[in-house]
Amino acid sequence: MVRKEWQQLWHSRSTLIGLILIALIPAIYCLLYLSSMWNAYGKMDRIPVAIVNQDRPQNYRGKRIAVGKQLTTKLRRSDSLDYHVTTAKAAATGIRNGKYYMVVTIPKRFSSDATTLLTSSPQRLHIRYTVNSGRNFVVSKMTAGAATAIQSKVSKQVSAMYVSVLLTAIGHVQMGMANAAKGSNQVTTGLTSLTNGIQQVGVGTTCLQQGLQTANLTSPEIVGGVGKLNAALAKLHDGSSALTLGSTRLTTSLAGSVHQLQQLHEQRRTAGDIASPVVADTTDVAKVPNNGTGMAPFFIAIGLFVGGIGLGTMFDAYLPKSRPKSAVVWWLSKFSVIGALGAVQSGLLFLALTWGNHLMPTSQIKLASMLLLGSLTFLSLIFCLRIVLGGFGTWLITIILVLQLSASAGVYPVELTSGYARVINPYLPMTYLIDGLRQSISLNGSIRTDVLVLGVMMIVFNGLIILKYRSDLRRDVFRLVDFA
Repeated sequence: MVRKEWQQLWHSRSTLIGLILIALIPAIYCLLYLSSMWNAYGKMDRIPVAIVNQDRPQNYRGKRIAVGKQLTTKLRRSDSLDYHVTTAKAAATGIRNGKYYMVVTIPKRFSSDATTLLTSSPQRLHIRYTVNSGRNFVVSKMTAGAATAIQSKVSKQVSAMYVSVLLTAIGHVQMGMANAAKGSNQVTTGLTSLTNGIQQVGVGTTCLQQGLQTANLTSPEIVGGVGKLNAALAKLHDGSSALTLGSTRLTTSLAGSVHQLQQLHEQRRTAGDIASPVVADTTDVAKVPNNGTGMAPFFIAIGLFVGGIGLGTMFDAYLPKSRPKSAVVWWLSKFSVIGALGAVQSGLLFLALTWGNHLMPTSQIKLASMLLLGSLTFLSLIFCLRIVLGGFGTWLITIILVLQLSASAGVYPVELTSGYARVINPYLPMTYLIDGLRQSISLNGSIRTDVLVLGVMMIVFNGLIILKYRSDLRRDVFRLVDFA
């Protein structure tokens, strides 16, 4: 029995080949699906991000401060993301249509606010980030890490600038204290000179009084005594001047040092601002409330295709129940059932999503339309492959499912996938179904292009089915079949 089983299989080459192809499915699935996203995080430099620099440079303590320009230059030179400098209008359009996955906006007062942290009215620096999680939920989380890195870069830059300012202020205090010490020395010297002058004035005055009382001094002696008195008075004046100068210098230096110290003391409440001077303001143009909503388009598409495979296995879309008179009538008899099954399938899915999963789409009409169109398109593709290609087509259905899972940008954006995935992405029906579902669930955008492409694909698949029916009718493949 074993020998006969293998002999029959060997003689039925088509069956043997089909079994081998089926056995290859797990290997092909892992090869294609995993290779498409093998190192997604290593390809972040392919993610397009817009930079809008509205910053106006400022002059601060004799230096030109242009924090926005410096940040823009650093980001463009980095390889963390694919940064593009653009206008605010172009960035807003790009974030909505998928050209950019994030917009980094540097506001007008960015440099101006950077100069206020040591003033009485400190202002923290704000960087605005705009993301679109409805476009791709996973990439919105990936770019959040990049936003944190940008915030850290600017914080370090601004903090370094203020550390320099604080060190300069401390240096000024040190200079002021040194000047105060010199002033103190001058006061001491002035006091000594003043004391000596007073003593000499006293001596000169005593001598002059004694000379006048005795009347024995000659004119030159009197003149000499007067000269000593004048010299003593002059020394007294010099000592007084030195005392005044020293006192002034001491007072000025101490006042300046106190002022500098007061400035530093008053800014203790801004220490947090200096340590973390940059604030991230994030805006999501199509906020997704949870992970399920973000991943829903991808899993809905998978569910519809897997459901189509199940219907394709259970329903025979080829063998007619009566002898067909034309290919169109033959197709209509089969597609009436397939279309009804597709409508039931999409209707039940809609109820499961809205009632069971509590999905809140931006447009229920768009969602229902995309579910119906996606179901009919996938059913048309599956039945087309089975009818036109037979057993090979059945195998090919699974391969196409794998290709769509790996290349339709359902999880990671197409920029992060492999080369083959980026090439075939525009030709896969699941690509347009996922985009249409995203527009319906989160983005509230137009589904016109997606409907048009899927509609054309559905027409082509059914056209191929009709051609197959017509070819078989011409060959009269049912001439020996009894339909009674």
